[in-house]
Amino acid sequence: MEIIPNPKIMLLVFVVFLITMFLLNKFVFVPLISYMDEREKKVSKDLELVSSDDSQSEQIEKEIKEILTKAKNEAYALKEAEISKAKEAAAIKIEKIQSENKEKMDAFLAKLEANKEAMKADIKASLGDIESLLVTKIKQI
Repeated sequence: MEIIPNPKIMLLVFVVFLITMFLLNKFVFVPLISYMDEREKKVSKDLELVSSDDSQSEQIEKEIKEILTKAKNEAYALKEAEISKAKEAAAIKIEKIQSENKEKMDAFLAKLEANKEAMKADIKASLGDIESLLVTKIKQI
């Protein structure tokens, strides 16, 4: 059996093939390609947004670090200022207490000196009595 190609059938198959290709192109390939192009544009746009968000987040992170550093420096400065104020207040209190103690010590020393002088005067006054007592004791011996 020999197969003989029929030109009419071949032409008909060719026409059906062309019509099928045209319809596939119009209803399948073109929408599919346009959808793929739109999807690719959307993905690239999303990538740009992500990269810009990354740069924005890096910028925000940098600003946060700067603010934290500034706040730490301010807190350190405030702490140092308060410490120096407290030291000054303590030094003033210490100086005041030392001056009060010095005044009390001076008053005590003056009183002690006065008592010493009074005791010397008493001893000198009673020296005569002691002398006479000694003389009488010696005479009794």
